Amino acid sequence: MISKKRWLALVAIIGVVPAVVLSIFNSFVPGARDLADPLGNPAAYSLELIDSADQLDELTQGLVTKHTELASGMQVLIPLSDNLSGLADTASNLTAKTESLNASTTTVAGNGTPLPGLISDITALSDQASPTVVGLSGAVGTVAEELEAVDSGLGAISDSVIQLGPRAAAISSTLATIEEEARHVQEFGPLLAILGPLVNGPQQPAPPIPAPGN
Repeated sequence: MISKKRWLALVAIIGVVPAVVLSIFNSFVPGARDLADPLGNPAAYSLELIDSADQLDELTQGLVTKHTELASGMQVLIPLSDNLSGLADTASNLTAKTESLNASTTTVAGNGTPLPGLISDITALSDQASPTVVGLSGAVGTVAEELEAVDSGLGAISDSVIQLGPRAAAISSTLATIEEEARHVQEFGPLLAILGPLVNGPQQPAPPIPAPGN
């Protein structure tokens, strides 16, 4: 069995010889700090690692929050995407409608081409009709004046008729009186027929007896 001293010497040789070879090969001369802490102060590295882990946890929590917000945003974007799809379909339909509108505009432009000539013709006809309208206005004015004269004549006739009213009443009263006297004379007709020959003589014929009601 190997002794303890030999085992430590063997370990030292196996550990030191490669270290010396590596130092010579890399031109590295170890110092006192390197010999005291050959791993390079692992406590500081551990603290930095722990701090980095904490920062990673905070970053992970922030990412979870952002992921939730992103999921909500995606839920909002889905209807918007549908609306955009509908808008794209509508835009595709607008192309055909635009072509139809262009064709309609061309048709309207073609139909409107004769309008300037028609307006010119209407203007010329209006100029020609102006003297006729003036003459017609004069004729209407003359007719109006004649109607006013007729109205004046009718007014004068109405005044005359109004003035004749009392005279007609007087004439009617006189005729009624004459008619009454004629009835009285008619009552004495037979007596006058007898007395007539006596007064006028036999040579004079008796006057005819008037018929009743005349």
